[in-house]
Amino acid sequence: MRLQRARLCVILLGLIMPSVLHAQTLPFGLSLPRALNFATSPTPVGAGARAQGQAVAFIAVADDATAASHNPGGLVQLERPEISIVGSHFTRVERQDVNLPDTLIANQTLEGFNLNYLSLAFPFRVRQRNVVVSLNYQRLFDFRGATDTVTSFRILDPNTGFVSGAGSHDVRSDQSGGLFSISPAIAVQISPTFSIGVALNIWPDLFDNGWEQEVTIRSSGLVFSGNNLVPFTSTGQIKEDFSFEGINATAGFLWTINSVFTLGGVFRSPFTADVTRTNETQLELTLQNGTAPVNIACRFRDKLDMDMPMAYGLGLAARLTTELRLALDVSRVHWSDFRLDDARQPSAVEQAECAVLSVTTPVGKGPAILNGEGDDTTSVRLGAEYLWVRPAYVIPIRAGAFYDPEPGAMGTDHFFGFSLGSGIAVKSLIVDVAYTFRAGTVETEATDTTVHQHNVLASVIYHF
Repeated sequence: MRLQRARLCVILLGLIMPSVLHAQTLPFGLSLPRALNFATSPTPVGAGARAQGQAVAFIAVADDATAASHNPGGLVQLERPEISIVGSHFTRVERQDVNLPDTLIANQTLEGFNLNYLSLAFPFRVRQRNVVVSLNYQRLFDFRGATDTVTSFRILDPNTGFVSGAGSHDVRSDQSGGLFSISPAIAVQISPTFSIGVALNIWPDLFDNGWEQEVTIRSSGLVFSGNNLVPFTSTGQIKEDFSFEGINATAGFLWTINSVFTLGGVFRSPFTADVTRTNETQLELTLQNGTAPVNIACRFRDKLDMDMPMAYGLGLAARLTTELRLALDVSRVHWSDFRLDDARQPSAVEQAECAVLSVTTPVGKGPAILNGEGDDTTSVRLGAEYLWVRPAYVIPIRAGAFYDPEPGAMGTDHFFGFSLGSGIAVKSLIVDVAYTFRAGTVETEATDTTVHQHNVLASVIYHF
C-alpha cells in the first residue's frame, strides 16, 4: 500500500504541475516551471503625464526631464534646473471567451498604484553649448497578471496507459511586481539645431526590483488504489520570487529641421539580465481510505538569464503655431529576442528520477513569450498639444491616439487606444494629469481575452 500511495503521489504531483509551462524537473516527481505564468507579456510603462496625455508621441518633443526615457537628446531643451515626480494608477479588466471544453477561466480585474518617474535635472553651458545632466528613477515594465481556472482531468497509469482516475482542479495564479531603473543621463548640444544624449539604465537588485508569483492548486477526484476506487483531495502551493539586475543604455538625437519640423530618434540597447529565482513548493495529498496524508515540500534557489529586447523609434513633431504642436512616433520592439533561459540545467539523476505524468492547464501567453516565440511589434502614435496662454498661467490641452500591439502566443495581439491630458503651469510650478484607454484581444489556445486598460498619471514639475 505504501508503494501504491507513493506512486499515486508522484502521478498527482505531475498532474498539478503542468508540463505545458516548459518545466524544469526536480526530485520527488515534482515538475517545477521555470516561470509559472505571465498572463500577459511584460508591459512597457510610458513615463510622464505630459507624454501620456499626447499618446506618448514624445520622441521628437522630449522637452522635460522624462526625455531621459523617451529621447535623451531632448534634454538640452531644459533651460532651468527642475525636479519632477510622477504617479500612476493602473486598472486592467479582462473578460474571457473560453475555447477549451470542460474548462472555466474567470474574468479578472487588476489594479495598482506605482511611482512612475522621479527626476532631478540640471542644465549648464560648456563653450557656448547647452549641456544637461539628470538623475532619474523610471518604472519601465509592469508584470501584473492573474489566472483562475477550473479544469477536469484524467489520470493515466504510467505503466499501462489506462485511465486510473479522474477529477478536477482549481488553479489560482497571482503575479505582481515590475522593473525599474536608476538612470543617470547627459545630453549635449552639438550645434544650434542638433543634440545627442544618452542615459545609462542601471537595473539594481534593490527594493523588490523584480516580480513574484504565487500559485495555488486544489484538486479532487477518484483514483484506483489497488482494486479500490478511492476519493482523494490535494492542495499544492508554489511561491516564486524573481529578483532582477542588469545594465543597458538609451541613446537619442534631436534635430530641429526648421521653425516648424523637429525630428527625433531613440535606441534602447538589448542586454542580458541576471535573475535570481527563489522557489518554495508544498503539496498535501489525502486519500480518503483511512491512511495518513502525504506532505511534500521543496525549496531551491538558482540563477537565470533573461534576454531583454532591443527597441528603437523615430518621431516627427510639427509646430504649426505658437500654441499648437502635432507629433507622430513610430517605434519597434524586438520581442522575438526576449526570453528567460535557465542558467542551471537539471542533472542526469534528476531527469531520470523525475519522469512525471502531467496534463495541460490553461495559462496565459507568457510561456510562449518567455521562450522567444513572440513576434516583433511596431507601434504608431499620434499626439497633439494646444497651449491656452494667459498672463498669469498656461493651460495645456492634449490628446492622442495609438496602435500599440503586443507579442502573442498565436501571433500579434492588436491593441488600440486614445489619451487625454491637461494641467496648469503657474510660475515655476507645473501640474499635469493624463488618462489613457487601451483595448485589445489576447488570443491563446485556451481563451480569447478581451482586455480594457485604464491608466491615470499625475505629475508635478518644479523649476528652480
